[in-house]
Amino acid sequence: MLVIQNPVILLLPLGTSCLTTPLSFPFLVYSHARQGLRTHLLLQWGMVHEHRKDNPILNSASSAMGGFEYESKDKHDEIKILGVCGGIGSGKSTACKLMVDSLGCVDRIDADALAHQVYEPGSQSWKDIVSEFGEGILSQANNDTDALIDRTKLGSIVFGDNMAMSRLEKIVWPHLRAKIEHQIKEIKQKHQLTGKHDGGSFFNVNSNKIIIVEAALLLETGWDDLFDGIWFIQSSPSVAMRRLKEQRGLTEEEALARICAQQKRRGIGNGDKTDILRHVERGTVTAVITNDGTIMDLQNALKVALNDSVSFKK
Repeated sequence: MLVIQNPVILLLPLGTSCLTTPLSFPFLVYSHARQGLRTHLLLQWGMVHEHRKDNPILNSASSAMGGFEYESKDKHDEIKILGVCGGIGSGKSTACKLMVDSLGCVDRIDADALAHQVYEPGSQSWKDIVSEFGEGILSQANNDTDALIDRTKLGSIVFGDNMAMSRLEKIVWPHLRAKIEHQIKEIKQKHQLTGKHDGGSFFNVNSNKIIIVEAALLLETGWDDLFDGIWFIQSSPSVAMRRLKEQRGLTEEEALARICAQQKRRGIGNGDKTDILRHVERGTVTAVITNDGTIMDLQNALKVALNDSVSFKK
């Protein structure tokens, strides 16, 4: 499991060395944290020959600087599926967009947007929801298959009632997973036809082989088998509140109410680390990234995580 806060990447010029060795190769200072303990690795290029096979950062950096030419063992692996979740205002959507737009990942699937399709009139999931909660949740007071499910009416039933919410989730989640799997299949097929995805920096040797799935309640679904890794994006409550006020136009009271509501309902909101720690210990969450800084800080943290095998399942 990888925990990243304020990562530092520094490439020193050729001929510079701080280690006692007859070799004068440049070295990479790679600062990250494992299991909460900050570790500084001074990686001498003279050691690359022995260790680079399992270190994509070394491999890509050495190639970019005219050093060793080595083909990563993951180069021909299948596309990875990465799940990303986080509390409200944590910046998980921004993180997912950055990984595709700036770090060269294949594509992004917005599971929350796909969930709206589950409520499409006339679909099997629509029928199941109406059957469970009654025609009173429809925009029209009849069982017309063209009638929309009124999300406000449905919300008044399930929010604040954990049993009712569980009943709804048992209906929605299987249909949503099927839609996610279908979209993953389509993206993979398109990727195979069009070849490698362009973009990404030289640090991102696996950037063209990762599909991002963003889902707010990913940890509750039990879909661990669908992903090669699950990342949790977190931020402090004060930062989350500021984002909600600035980006969504909420008042401080409204922002606080939403954060508290999420924490109360799921226990995974910003500021509550207990549930996340449990998922980390179980291996469900493979990376935790703190997003309290700038966009560039976040992008650098994501870049490091994308290139560290610890961020994914073995």
